[in-house]
Amino acid sequence: MDPAIAIDALTKVYRRAWSRSPAVRAVDGLSLRVERGSVLALVGPNGAGKTTTIFALIGLVTPDSGAVTVLGKSPGDLAARRLIGFQSEIFHPYRFLTVRTALRFYGRLSGLDARSTDERSRQLAERLGLGSAFDRRVGTFSKGMTQRLGLAQALLHQPELLIMDEPTTGLDPQGRRLVADLILEQKARGTAVLLSSHILSDVERTCDQVVMIRDGSPVLSGSVAELVRGTDEWDIEMLGASDDAVHELEQAGYAPVDKSGGAYQIRCDSATKASVLR
Repeated sequence: MDPAIAIDALTKVYRRAWSRSPAVRAVDGLSLRVERGSVLALVGPNGAGKTTTIFALIGLVTPDSGAVTVLGKSPGDLAARRLIGFQSEIFHPYRFLTVRTALRFYGRLSGLDARSTDERSRQLAERLGLGSAFDRRVGTFSKGMTQRLGLAQALLHQPELLIMDEPTTGLDPQGRRLVADLILEQKARGTAVLLSSHILSDVERTCDQVVMIRDGSPVLSGSVAELVRGTDEWDIEMLGASDDAVHELEQAGYAPVDKSGGAYQIRCDSATKASVLR
C-alpha cells in the first residue's frame, strides 16, 4: 500500500516579479514519508518552510522540482482531495454562518449527504466544546472557538489523511490537550496525520516521527523515542541575568557555556534542571 504522504526532494522558490529583491528558497530538497496510521511532526521556526510544504501537499503550490504524492495520487487529484482533512493555522469561516450551517456547508463540499453531515456535525460540536454554541453566529466566536470549528470541519468527512498547520494556535491548555487526544484517536482509527508545530511538548505527546527543518531543508529526523533518548542535557539561557545570579550559579559549579550577546547560557542534566531554574 502506498504511504499516505511521499515527498522526494521537494524544492519551491518564490520569485518576486518586478522587484530586485532576491528569490526566496522556501523549501530546499525536502524528503519525507508519512505511513498510514502514523503521526509525523514537521517542526521548525517561523519561515522554515512548513506551510509551503503543506500547501504543496494540498495542491495550492506547485513545486519547482521534486515529487509529491498523497495517498498514492497527485496532490491535485480530486479523489485524493476528498480523502484529506485540512486545518489551516488561521481558519476563516463565513462570519454570518452558525456552527450548524457552517458544518452543513463544509459537509456538502466534502460530498456528504445531509443526514450524515447533521449527525457528525452535532457529535463533533459536542466533542470540541461547541455544543452550547451550535446555533450561534461564527462572527461572535473567540479565536479559540474558531479554531475548534476549523478542526471540526477537517474531521467531518472522516478523512484518511489529516493535515494540521499549527492546530493549537489560539487555544488554551484544555484546548491543546483536546487536540492531542483527537490526534491520537485519529491514529487509532488508521488515519495518517501530518502535524506542523513549533510546540515541542505537543509533538512529544502525540507524534511517532519528527522531521525538523530550517531554511527549507531537513536538519534532523527520527522517531520521538530516539530523539528523546539521544541526550539528557538541557541548555538554559538567561537574558539580562543579574551579577548576583551569575555569581550564585558559578559558585554552584555551573560555568557558562556561552556569554555572547548579553545572554548567559549554562548546561545541566534533567536531575539538576529544577534546582538550576530555582
